[in-house]
Amino acid sequence: MIALLRTPGPVRRFLLASLQSSIGNAIGYVALLLLAYDKFRSPWAVSLVLLADFVPAIVLAPVFGALADRSSRRLLVVGGELLCGAAFLGLAFADSFAVVLALALVAGLGTAIYHPASKSALAGLAGDRAEVAMGALVTTWSAASVAGPALGAALLLAFSPSLLLLLDAATFAVSALVLSRLALDREETVAGTDAASVDVNLAIAAGELVTPHDGDEAVGHGVRAGVRAARAVGGLSAVVGAGAAATLAFSLMNVAEPLLATDELDAGGAGFALLVCAYGIGSTIGALRGRADARFLLVSLAGGGVFLCASAIAMTLEVAAATFLATGLFAGAVMSSDHQLVTRMAPEAIRGRVFGLKDSLDSLAFCTAFVGGGVLATLGGARTVFAVSGVGALVVAALAAVVLRQAGAIAATAR
Repeated sequence: MIALLRTPGPVRRFLLASLQSSIGNAIGYVALLLLAYDKFRSPWAVSLVLLADFVPAIVLAPVFGALADRSSRRLLVVGGELLCGAAFLGLAFADSFAVVLALALVAGLGTAIYHPASKSALAGLAGDRAEVAMGALVTTWSAASVAGPALGAALLLAFSPSLLLLLDAATFAVSALVLSRLALDREETVAGTDAASVDVNLAIAAGELVTPHDGDEAVGHGVRAGVRAARAVGGLSAVVGAGAAATLAFSLMNVAEPLLATDELDAGGAGFALLVCAYGIGSTIGALRGRADARFLLVSLAGGGVFLCASAIAMTLEVAAATFLATGLFAGAVMSSDHQLVTRMAPEAIRGRVFGLKDSLDSLAFCTAFVGGGVLATLGGARTVFAVSGVGALVVAALAAVVLRQAGAIAATAR
């Protein structure tokens, strides 16, 4: 993966544009949450803004994924980045919480447009290096999740949140400019009206009854199109489902992290920052090691479950830091591997729909984890959340192993 960043060319430009945009977005969201709290003076302000980032993807990512298979991916990618940039530009001057929330929804819409199209476009741009490029993309996200908040906290010592929001808007503009100059719309073997026949063939392979117009309806019914496309490829739906379930399991811990550090371990804010940093470093390294291998995905998911359970019984900050680092390693490997497997298993003509479905399910998993983690923490405390999260990851790994083995995906993707 590092070789892609060292080698000049369009893939490197794509990845570097994504890296700077992701870091800027992480900085921007630190400022946005502070701005939302300042305008509304309630923890609900933070929750509503976070939901605004996920809801558009849950509802609309499959639709935009379907569009990415039928229209210009470059137009969708650049349009999504510009929409996010415009939203954060407006947020820098927002004067009420209602405006902040509305613009946060616009930013979420831009993200929902951007992600399915960008993943599909990167795979096409990278050609026979598509899987490695997808792993590198996930690594840039992990690295940004560590560097962005740290840089944002440092910048807030000298600058206002509004200035950080302007900085975020600028990174989206830079990304849009770079991506607009790349060949993201490759000639496809199936395009236009032929895409509808591919939909029909896929639906028949999945055992579904279709009509001649079903391909046209797929854009309007993105979730159905994504599910149908995933089901038509042996093991692909299991990979997408396992990825979403893994996101749910690993994201539950986000709610419990500060409680474990401050209450259970009595380590205060500094201890919490150490745990977050350890997890982020681990996830970045793990993402670098990910590969398109179903067995590797399952082992990584099980390993993450084991160390989540270990975090539940950690009695000192040092032990917790070690378990968080290990959990991050496996979580990063899971996220990288499942993206690479989707890239490898999904045919080019339907890749947008599959990624759209994946983005929708992953976003739903994040939201469910935030709510479920809060409920579990209230009822049983931080350690209960980690225990449930770890056991859940182990159960998902076991179930996915059975389904993937039956579909022949484990042997087919072994390396």
